[in-house]
Order: sequence, then C-alpha cells, then structure tokens
Amino acid sequence: MIGLALAASVIATMAAAPGVGATTSTAITPTSSTSVAALTTTAIDKPWYSTEQYYLGLLNCTRTGGWVLADGTCRGYGSGHYSRYVKPLTYVYGISDRVSRPYAKLLATRGVCTHFADHDPGYRLRRAGYLHWTWGENIGCRDGYSTAKAAVLASHRVFQAEKSTNGGHWRNIKNANYRWVGIGIWRYGSRTRLVVDFYG
Repeated sequence: MIGLALAASVIATMAAAPGVGATTSTAITPTSSTSVAALTTTAIDKPWYSTEQYYLGLLNCTRTGGWVLADGTCRGYGSGHYSRYVKPLTYVYGISDRVSRPYAKLLATRGVCTHFADHDPGYRLRRAGYLHWTWGENIGCRDGYSTAKAAVLASHRVFQAEKSTNGGHWRNIKNANYRWVGIGIWRYGSRTRLVVDFYG
C-alpha cells in the first residue's frame, strides 16, 4: 500500500514538472475550492511590439477605406472614402508570437526577402495550429531606415499604392474573408522585416 502511494506521488511530480526553458506560475481557479491549475508559459521576445501595434493601425486605416499619409497619420479611418469599407482585422497574439514574428526574425537575420525561407505561409500557420485554408501574407523588406517604425510605414505605403493596379498586397489588405491578423517585425542592424499573416 505504501509502495502504491509512493509511486503515485512520483508520477504526479513528474507530470507537473515544467519543460526545459519554460517558466511555471500557479493560479487558483474559481471552478472549485480545491482545484489549483499550473500554467506553463515561455517568454516571448517581442522588442518591436509597439511598432507592430502601430502597423495594425496603418493596416486597418487602409482596410476600412482610409488612407495612410506620408507622415504616418490616417485620413478617413472607417469612412470607406478612399476605397470600400472592410471590417478591421483583429490582432492575434498566437499568430504574431508563433508565426509572423519568428519568420520576420529569420528574414532579417538572414538578410533575405521571400515567402519561402521556411516552407510557405500556410505551412507555418498549420504548424502553429492554425488549420484554416484561408490565409495570405504580406512581407515588407526595408534596409537602411533609421527606425523600424519608418521602415514599416514605407512598406505599407508601397502596399497601399497597389490600389491602382489591384496588386497582391492590396488585395490581401482588402480581402473581407480575412478576419484576423498576425504581425511580426524584426530589426537586425539596419534591416527591418515586416511579416503580416492574414487569416480567415
């Protein structure tokens, strides 16, 4: 009997151990007075998160029919004035943290600009658990800009300028089938890479 209790205790200890490189925090859940849940999280490196949020504003300005000006301000957000109104995209932390930002880092550190340095965008989304087949990706590659913010503004203005030719970046921005977006930005030296993963 004592052996059984000891074995159960050892198994329970092994099941609760965090993985290598993970940190564990314990929180009491309100589901019952006796239940305690262990949450395992890993630290996410996102040094340009504020610029990712800034880019979300640029993206949704254009998407909702506004127009991003050279100084980074938006004219006519939500108006449908400069192009048809499409509902704003919702930022998804999981796509940003597990797909877009790691890919932006890979592109920046390698000094390349391609959708295929690590398979294709759909593969990267599915590998992270996003299994829908409705997706698209825009990549902005700018070298020599003084800040990441200036670089992503320049990339977005190029995407927005495709309105006149109905280019692929423009079509992704205006595609109403996409409801969510992951945004990743990485800067390496003077290279800035912007990865925008649209998801439906």
